[in-house]
Amino acid sequence: MSRHGSAALKQPALALPPKVSGVPLVGALPGLLKDRFDFLEAARQRHGDIYTLDLGFADAIILSHPRHAQHVLVDQARKYFKGGAIWESMRTFLGNGLPVSEGEFWKRQRRMIQPAFHHQRLVALTEKMLEAIDESLPGWEQAARTGEPFDAAEAFSQMTMNVMVRAMFGSGLEADEAKRVGQSLAYIIDYMMQGMVTKSLPEWLPVPGRARYREAIRYIDEVVLRIIERGRRSAEEDNLLSLLLHAVDAESGEQMTNAQLRDEAVSLFVAGYETTAVGLAWAFHLMTRHPESFQRLRTEVDTVLGQRVPGFAELRQLTYARNVLHESLRLYPPSYWIPRTSSVEDELDGYQIPAGKTVVVFTHLIHHHPAVWEEPRRFDPDRFTPERSEGRHKQAWLPFGAGQRLCIGKEFSLMEGQFILARIAQRYDVSAIPGREAQLHIGTSIRAKNGVWVHVKPRAL
Repeated sequence: MSRHGSAALKQPALALPPKVSGVPLVGALPGLLKDRFDFLEAARQRHGDIYTLDLGFADAIILSHPRHAQHVLVDQARKYFKGGAIWESMRTFLGNGLPVSEGEFWKRQRRMIQPAFHHQRLVALTEKMLEAIDESLPGWEQAARTGEPFDAAEAFSQMTMNVMVRAMFGSGLEADEAKRVGQSLAYIIDYMMQGMVTKSLPEWLPVPGRARYREAIRYIDEVVLRIIERGRRSAEEDNLLSLLLHAVDAESGEQMTNAQLRDEAVSLFVAGYETTAVGLAWAFHLMTRHPESFQRLRTEVDTVLGQRVPGFAELRQLTYARNVLHESLRLYPPSYWIPRTSSVEDELDGYQIPAGKTVVVFTHLIHHHPAVWEEPRRFDPDRFTPERSEGRHKQAWLPFGAGQRLCIGKEFSLMEGQFILARIAQRYDVSAIPGREAQLHIGTSIRAKNGVWVHVKPRAL
């Protein structure tokens, strides 16, 4: 066949995903900032499950179906890496910790850290976790005595931080220090989104919030490194830090340096604290507005536990508690997007994905996809029963990511959440405050703007 004939048979170039129209210079950014999730859902309805978003300073391909998550995060994960402005912004705080590291270094760190989250290790951490939960209940007790409105979101932040500090470092923080750590972490996590845009600006240019961001990082480092040093001097071995301190890579025989230890400790600390606290806050927002759900939780806890302190063995019986967490994380996934950068040209849904392009597996859109979830905006924990979960795409629910990069602390977080739900349901009646609806705050994660305010009463037994 002639060269001309071969050319005639050549396949036409694939089209790029359709682009969401916008205005000059800033593209779709104004609409996105005004009403982020509704804007993206409307774009999905107009353009389909894959489309290009013009952000003015850059383009991003938005992916909103479980098959996209399967492609980018699992089947073709080698073609996509954690590059681009958002990951560089995150590295200013997380260093080269597990959530942001890549390649052979990531594989080595994962090998060293994975044993800390094996089943038997989680069992060993149960007692520490429950002690930390119970030590965090005085605020609930006071609210129950006084009848004053109570911010469950702030209470869960303090509680999960106490749990993480106890599990990670083996000892707690003073109340004032824990509160400042929580405030610093919240600011850092929110600023990362702004840092994505401003990171390339020169150092001499005053950027709002940058100095506070750096000060917050310095404070977190001071606290974490102090506790690490205390851990080095301690003979205690039943916490995550001691496991990291003594972890040895089986292939190289190496241990972590102080800098690597800091990065991994901070990364685990943030991941374990933020996701669980936010998920629990939204769980109580939802249950107090669906009182029958809270009653079902209490009935399950009464049946399984009575007034006994729960143990690891009872977790598998607290199925409704786990389903409440799953449904809350579906409706309000703290990590609502998973950005990647394509390292080579790829094809997805018949569209071209150019090399070097930012793609975003948009968790929130996947969790609300009407072809995947029946009545996707409705709170329905029973959608996670085995019967109703059968046949659902594996990547339809991914608040902890997917594939090799699945969050290493997923089971730790869910275990912690089940214990917290059980201990509160054993002790308190919790109800909504009429007219005080939690509002979305969308930063680097989804949190409740101005808290989740509830009434707490001692439970009538």
